[in-house]
Amino acid sequence: CVEHIIPVSVAPEVLQFGFPQWENDYDLVDFLAAATTRTNPSTKSPILGKSVKRETYLIATSFCTPKKSSKKAKTVILATHGVGQARSHWNSPFRPDQYNFVQHAISEGYSVFFYDRLGQGHSQKISGYVNQINIHEEILKELARLVKSGEWTKAIGKPKKLVVMGFSFGSYITHAAVGSAPDIADAVVLTAIGLNTTGVNVNGLVRSFVPRIANLQNRKFAGWDNGYLTWSDKFVQLNTYFKKPFYDRETADFAESEKQPFGFAEFFTIPLGNGGNWDASKFTGPALAITGKQDYIVCDGECGVDNLFEQPARTFYKNAKPFIPYLHPNASHNINFHHNATGAYTVITNFLNE
Repeated sequence: CVEHIIPVSVAPEVLQFGFPQWENDYDLVDFLAAATTRTNPSTKSPILGKSVKRETYLIATSFCTPKKSSKKAKTVILATHGVGQARSHWNSPFRPDQYNFVQHAISEGYSVFFYDRLGQGHSQKISGYVNQINIHEEILKELARLVKSGEWTKAIGKPKKLVVMGFSFGSYITHAAVGSAPDIADAVVLTAIGLNTTGVNVNGLVRSFVPRIANLQNRKFAGWDNGYLTWSDKFVQLNTYFKKPFYDRETADFAESEKQPFGFAEFFTIPLGNGGNWDASKFTGPALAITGKQDYIVCDGECGVDNLFEQPARTFYKNAKPFIPYLHPNASHNINFHHNATGAYTVITNFLNE
């Protein structure tokens, strides 16, 4: 594996918000209570307008390839992590034989390019009141261009194929990028995603996350402003990301120790990528959507009812050849850290093999 800090220049159209900038958790709790109160005709939108934000951001990346060269090594998986862990989500140092997707993909002959999203890990940080899906979407599209150019994949030369892959918020970023730029990649893998909005209890999720200002929770988050939040303890993460008895406590403790703050504007803009247009029908390559059958976040705890997971995802990807929706058993949202994680990894690499 090699690591780089890559300057990525983008010019996204960003949303401007009228959010108050809270000074403490009392302010935050009051805001969240108001934000999750039942709306009425007089409720005002927090979006004040839009503007183009031209910036160059420094993004921390890793590129890993198999030791033995093969044709499959020139297929690169470009992976975008979600809310929680940064890029260690893909390359876990904890029990790598069980939980390390990069190790699994390399053992199957594929190369993996993964990175810390803007505001996460070793990448540049911007305000949590500003950081949002539209910026991430443009960064991913530019990273895809850079990877395909071969500039940052010297170990294999210029890739022959590119797969874009996401987890959770990273999947919504990936989906938005595919919708706005269907030629971005040869294949798409969306993990821990749900495209049926009736399956997502937004107000319930906000309350379940029990958000607190991150830099007031832990000194290691001192480098983030008050717009970055985190959940209050590991039991919140267990409630939303895991399903008992399909994980163990040591793994949960590792996931909690690796968590990163999330920007409030990121959370707020999850459904607003690609201008709020979720259609990806112009993408004609193969696409896989996979999550845990008991995903608490995207299906309110049960994805296997009422065609909830398959539709409207099949419609959004109606021209993908093929589109495969798959519910992984005995897992909630974070399929990478349940007991059967390698089973999910095998589903993904088998999909790519075909």
